[in-house]
Amino acid sequence: MTEAELAIRIQRVGIDFDPTPEVVSRLRANGAHQHLINIIKREAEKLVEAGGKIVAIGPQAKDPFIEEVRSVVREYLDELPDFICNQVVERYYDFEARGAWDRADTLTYELTYNRKRETYKPLNVIGRPVTRPLDEAGGAYSTGDFASGLATLFDPESNATFKPAGKERLGKRPTVLYDFRVPLETSKLSVKAEGFPPIIAPYSGTIWIDEETKHVLRIDQAVDALPPSFPVTNSESSVDYDTITLRGLDVDFLLPIRAEFIISDRRKRQYFRNLIYFKFYRKFETDIKISDEEPPPQKPPE
Repeated sequence: MTEAELAIRIQRVGIDFDPTPEVVSRLRANGAHQHLINIIKREAEKLVEAGGKIVAIGPQAKDPFIEEVRSVVREYLDELPDFICNQVVERYYDFEARGAWDRADTLTYELTYNRKRETYKPLNVIGRPVTRPLDEAGGAYSTGDFASGLATLFDPESNATFKPAGKERLGKRPTVLYDFRVPLETSKLSVKAEGFPPIIAPYSGTIWIDEETKHVLRIDQAVDALPPSFPVTNSESSVDYDTITLRGLDVDFLLPIRAEFIISDRRKRQYFRNLIYFKFYRKFETDIKISDEEPPPQKPPE
């Protein structure tokens, strides 16, 4: 049974346990991804409502900790320099709903972050098939793993709601966890499927925030609802950040080091998974030179 099939079963029969932060942490340690965790938490909310407990509605009061994180994110994005790195994408598939992944291929791109925009250039490696542009590679792919996803989540216009979800260590760092939701009305998350126009979807997930620096160290998220006629039934991702020395500047910045992207069509029992690694960070440089000197006069053609 795949996670997607387990999520459907849970939606049908519900749960009889309390998904406390400790329980959710154990689920993640055993391989549960964000889509399944979101479903479990939604079922827990139904139990709370059925029990007649008071559920807060209306505008959310500002959380001082989140507001501090929002300020740190804004400063981080303002100070983030232009840079280049290599993005290696290992792609997997499961066409039989076995819950096991088969290797498809490996794609390599030069990712440029310039003027707060991300662009992808194929890099071809000897002995491997030619890498096509990201939007022409077929199969599953994702973008926005750098600053754009982080910026969108903490943009006040996204109207994201945040709820404390416990504490745990991420590597060597103590972190504070928050669950979040972004509604359809203010979402900018685009889900694409071959042969169909992209759609905007609501999404939710969990963030890990460094308790001391207030930097976001990990984001897990999954779409909440997709139209029944759309060929994608699930789309989720995670991004891990770490401190990296940027070559050419010799300055440390918090940058993505690894990401995972899963997209599936449960009805056709087709599942795709990308493991993405970011390597060889370096300063962005351009060959274009600006000079105040006038160009030498050209000789007229003979």
